[in-house]
Amino acid sequence: MSKSLINFLKVLVSIGLAGILLYVVFRNVAWEEFWQRAKSVDYTWVVVSILLSIIAYVARAYRWNILLEPLGYNLKTSRTTLAVLIGYLANLALPRLGEITRCGVLNRNDKVAIPAALGSVVTERIIDVVTLLILILVSLMVESARLMAFLDSAYRDLNIPSYIIWIVFFTGILGAILVIVFIRKQDQLKGKFADLIKGFISGFLSLKDIKRPIGFILSTIVIWVVYFMMSYIIVFSLPETSQLGIGAGLMLLITGGIALSIPVQSGFGTYHGMIAGMLVLYSIEETTGIFLATLLHTSQIAAVALFGSISLIISFLIRRRAAK
Repeated sequence: MSKSLINFLKVLVSIGLAGILLYVVFRNVAWEEFWQRAKSVDYTWVVVSILLSIIAYVARAYRWNILLEPLGYNLKTSRTTLAVLIGYLANLALPRLGEITRCGVLNRNDKVAIPAALGSVVTERIIDVVTLLILILVSLMVESARLMAFLDSAYRDLNIPSYIIWIVFFTGILGAILVIVFIRKQDQLKGKFADLIKGFISGFLSLKDIKRPIGFILSTIVIWVVYFMMSYIIVFSLPETSQLGIGAGLMLLITGGIALSIPVQSGFGTYHGMIAGMLVLYSIEETTGIFLATLLHTSQIAAVALFGSISLIISFLIRRRAAK
């Protein structure tokens, strides 16, 4: 089977899965109520959210520069911002395509070696995963009472067999042992999976070589604070959700982050379903929850499409000028 056919099938499966998930989420939506909410939206908050995304893109590009410095590359933040935005635009076409695309843009525009760029992207992703895990723990503490009340009411009559608990426990122990063994014996292991894990480990360890650790930490904080603000301020655009507090905003952030990390076409379906499901914790009824999720997701897609397209044009002009 040719590589082009495999890539085509990947796109087809991703789009098909997104379509199925969207159908499942929207099948019971009361469309008359849905469009009524669209008329009541204060779109000023949506526009502000889209404009805020520029800060997150620039901060991510700045942080990427810090990771590239130990590898011998000193780039302008404006150049890496173009690559980041084009990468996000590519993700609209195929999940995870953006990581490779933005490395390719830096290679063409600034002669950054693709293996070096990919290694730095791996490190960046590890940091994002760790940050998301920390935020999940924080949200569990902040909203623990609400979560426990919801689980108690939802699963009060559910009897979990004791052997299931023991299976989960021993699976966790076995997983921890395998990780320790892999780290100790990684030089002896071969294969694509082993190489992938080694890449993650070496990428994470490369953090010790960065020259501006304070800048790296601050830019990471800026990225996630802006992500939080982008999600949270949109709740004020709807009368039904305008009373939601900061705790709900934090839950929106982490739920959206988890949904977008699932390899489905641009989070279609997963984002809408998970956000709407989470909003049940705050007594937001289904149609309103799905509408807010749609508003959040559409604003992010619009930001990527707008700024990514502009960046693509600028990148083309840069290459054309360099060729002349």
